[in-house]
Amino acid sequence: MSADLLLGIDSGTSVVKSVVFDLTGVEVAVARRETPVLNPQPGWSEVDMQALWQAAAETIREVVQTVGAERIAAVGISGTACGVWPLDAAGQPVRNAILWNDGRAAEIISGWQADGTYSRIFQVSGNAPFPGYPLSTLRWLHLHEPEALRQTRWLLFHKDWLRYNLTGDIHTDESDVSYFPGDIRTRGHSADLLALAGLETYREKLAPLIRSEAVAGHVTPDGAALTGLRAGTPVAAGAVDVVASALGGGTHRTGQACAILGTSFLNSLVTAEPAFVPVESGVQAVMPGGGWLRSVVNTSGTINIDWLVDQLAGEERAAAEAAGDNVYDRIEAAIAPVPPGSNGIVYLPYLNTAGIVSPFADANARGMFFGLSTTTQRTDLMRAVYEGTALAMRDCFDAIGQPVEEVVLVGGGARSAFWAQMFADATDRRILVTEGTEFGARGAAILAGVGTGVFASFADAIAQTVRPARVYTPQPAVARVYAAIFPLYQHLYRTAREGWALRKQVYG
Repeated sequence: MSADLLLGIDSGTSVVKSVVFDLTGVEVAVARRETPVLNPQPGWSEVDMQALWQAAAETIREVVQTVGAERIAAVGISGTACGVWPLDAAGQPVRNAILWNDGRAAEIISGWQADGTYSRIFQVSGNAPFPGYPLSTLRWLHLHEPEALRQTRWLLFHKDWLRYNLTGDIHTDESDVSYFPGDIRTRGHSADLLALAGLETYREKLAPLIRSEAVAGHVTPDGAALTGLRAGTPVAAGAVDVVASALGGGTHRTGQACAILGTSFLNSLVTAEPAFVPVESGVQAVMPGGGWLRSVVNTSGTINIDWLVDQLAGEERAAAEAAGDNVYDRIEAAIAPVPPGSNGIVYLPYLNTAGIVSPFADANARGMFFGLSTTTQRTDLMRAVYEGTALAMRDCFDAIGQPVEEVVLVGGGARSAFWAQMFADATDRRILVTEGTEFGARGAAILAGVGTGVFASFADAIAQTVRPARVYTPQPAVARVYAAIFPLYQHLYRTAREGWALRKQVYG
């Protein structure tokens, strides 16, 4: 039997997935494992690197047992961005990895904003630093855990750690380097940014650079024994999750837009040149094959709905558990009769303890309900959570400053037809959902296919593997309601910033 399948590994904040695709992009086998996020102190977010690898290896073994190792032509990997993933000279973790949503470096960010460092970082990297940004997190370690950095030989990223265990390879790719410490114009490392942060001594610890689609290594005998893959199977370098998910949703050409609605909420546009609007806001990564992906990010995406399920939807949750059906369907049925505008309730979707980076940057930002009264119902609050997240998409794409008429929606939130229509109405833009559910893994598989010659190009890969499933167009009457609410939504966060700063002083 010929090698006619591609394996994409997509490792997120709290779940790692291995997905096997055929050469038309159809999901053939899927395996998932949870990877618990550790919170050793309030606002900290870490993961046990060895436990993460064991979970990833289990998912690989499960799908390989389903399809047969001889059918896997190549492997690609995607992982969350940022944080710090340190290895010692023996290739062992020095400490837990620090994740992108870690908040310990918030005071460093505040200091950089005050002394102009923040602006200078943005001018070089096209990225607005946030607490979990590698440069700020590394600076925190430099100040508070210098011994850990002395023991560190290599500073990798999420997907690089998984690839290292499969292949023994030490590299990182252009997309991850965009965030640490990258020069977005040269598509490589930036010695200037390291020096600016007082971290030049760690330059030799940065992993060598390679293209996202390039074959970085091959599965070792040890990797094969643990995962069931054939020794010698090629493994592409892979890409950061936002890039892989954009590719997996079919976004690659200049002018295409993609919204990745996962734990975080990245609203992205492919550009022909590096883009720096909105100023000192959002992030930017190199796209494989050319171009750049400008992302305006609300760091709180589906975690808004997770919070809603836990705190507001006890009735729907209990009913779903009793009936064995989907709690999200029950929530949407409960809030569908609530009129657009949630009976006067506006929600700011900034739950992440790392604050927000787009379309303004504020590590102190937190979620808020506005407009509560004695007539407010629980269902009003629940619908407002959905609407606030949809208005955040509008806020982000409006801030990019370039035309966006259609948005490809991917990530867990894309599964909801109710929410997708709300995004179309709230943004007054077409929303396109493509076939499939595992977009990050499919993007990783596309990288592996291009790197090994299975596909002639990225355009060829997307043409063969990505197909539209549903299109949502704005409903004019509903869109007018959201257009009227949107200025109020913006006014609320603009006037809340002083309050957020005072909250920080009071509560820490």
